[in-house]
Amino acid sequence: MAVTNPASTDKGYLRDFYREQRQKLCEDIERKSALDVEIQTWLLISHEYRAAATVLLYMARPYEIATSLILHAALSNHKTVGLPVCLEEGKMIFRRVEKVSELIPGKYGILEPPALSEAIIADEDTLCVCPALCCDMRGYRLGFGGGYYDRYLADYKGVKAALCYADSVIPTMQDDEFDVRMNVIHTDSFTRYMK
Repeated sequence: MAVTNPASTDKGYLRDFYREQRQKLCEDIERKSALDVEIQTWLLISHEYRAAATVLLYMARPYEIATSLILHAALSNHKTVGLPVCLEEGKMIFRRVEKVSELIPGKYGILEPPALSEAIIADEDTLCVCPALCCDMRGYRLGFGGGYYDRYLADYKGVKAALCYADSVIPTMQDDEFDVRMNVIHTDSFTRYMK
């Protein structure tokens, strides 16, 4: 699938542009699935995954890059696994998940751990896997517009990894003071580490 390069680095424009590209990709379920497997595989063979005692994941909606392979691998590897729970005022916490079968629909209908699950306190040995519509080569990530991850990551001390399609990585985009740079970007054809 040939992708036209975006005409602007403005975030609003990029969000619209890459939402349209993502919608087109979602129409080819087989291709999207294959790309998602490649991206997850790059993360699973990475040093930061192997070194992490705790892995914070998101439960992918149909238009996001899947994380199910990572979730099942992390549970099998006896890592502490956390999934996000959206709170009031745009805040987010991660709660521990021990079995996929215990997840329940939460805000926006996304599966999350039940309210009694332990809240995870991230440290330097934590890997946070973040969704992205697009990323730039400097490590900035464009999310889906809620701002939950940038708020959560403001005081986060662990490793930050974005999952992104290779054709959605651009040289640069506008960044704001609240944007948090990733340490690494995993795509379907390469991994980019930030200095």
